[in-house]
Amino acid sequence: MGYIHDIGKGVGEFNDHLMNGYKYIKELGFDEEYANVCLTHSYLNNDIFCSAVKIEKIPEEAEFIKNHEYTIYEKIVNLCDLMCFNNIMTLDKRLIDLITRRGVHENTVYHIKEAKKLKEYFDNLLGFNVYDLFPDIEL
Repeated sequence: MGYIHDIGKGVGEFNDHLMNGYKYIKELGFDEEYANVCLTHSYLNNDIFCSAVKIEKIPEEAEFIKNHEYTIYEKIVNLCDLMCFNNIMTLDKRLIDLITRRGVHENTVYHIKEAKKLKEYFDNLLGFNVYDLFPDIEL
């Protein structure tokens, strides 16, 4: 799922990469579980407005996101997507990277708070800091 979540960036308009990826994975015959991660990886908290980018128009996947129960795998991809760009980094560094590249919008603070809650969820689930899984992480 981690490998395919952004596949839509290569099969259509970048701004529509979530839905493009979903449709492409479905066309290839993969199960819904794999296609769904293309839709869920950019939104936290079942909310399209809990995103690193400003939502200019309601996307096609909005209703799905609102009513979908995220699997543990989707949550892992959410967190990993928030910890990676060209390399693995702390959530704080990645959030600063996103803000620097994409700017601040009315839901930025909301997104940051929910991203931190997601990391805390995995820290608690593991019983240790998730960063300990990545010895080469940029601290």
